[in-house]
Amino acid sequence: MHANIHVFTFKAGLLARVAHDLRLTVQRHELTLQGGKLRGHCATDSLVVDGAMTSHGLDTGALSEGDKRQILETLREEILHSDRHPRVELDADVSADAQGTVEVRGSLRVRGQARPLHVQLQRSGDRLTGAFELTPSEFGIAPYKALAGAIKLQDRVRVQVDLPLEGREPAALLASGDVLQL
Repeated sequence: MHANIHVFTFKAGLLARVAHDLRLTVQRHELTLQGGKLRGHCATDSLVVDGAMTSHGLDTGALSEGDKRQILETLREEILHSDRHPRVELDADVSADAQGTVEVRGSLRVRGQARPLHVQLQRSGDRLTGAFELTPSEFGIAPYKALAGAIKLQDRVRVQVDLPLEGREPAALLASGDVLQL
């Protein structure tokens, strides 16, 4: 079973037209579901830049490899402080209704700061999908700025999750008591 986690950032500032909205992917994460409990973590140094988001979707060629390296270095060293905070952690209760909607309620810890999290996941074929927004400043992360603030990031990040069901109904998955690695 493999979950996909994408993180979206949004540009702002006077020179926003020369910047990019980005999609990143978390490569190393562990999610464990047992009964109604979901616990997990993501390695903050495992993000990769997929590309820039445009009105037509993801453009994987919009950024050079050097640009991607610079973005990741800034993200790890200046924004997430991956050396001091190597993980984002989740601790949540999970429930499902008869229609297959899954509610996740708990806390998310980023850079040592825990904040409440609530997300609804919907069935989409053989997967559960959902998204939620975070406000980085609530976790002690100032919005990133470059060129004296002419280019900056909005104080919001969108996280999109996609979890496998492997042929099981969400309610049955939660009721089974099995330990599932997602």
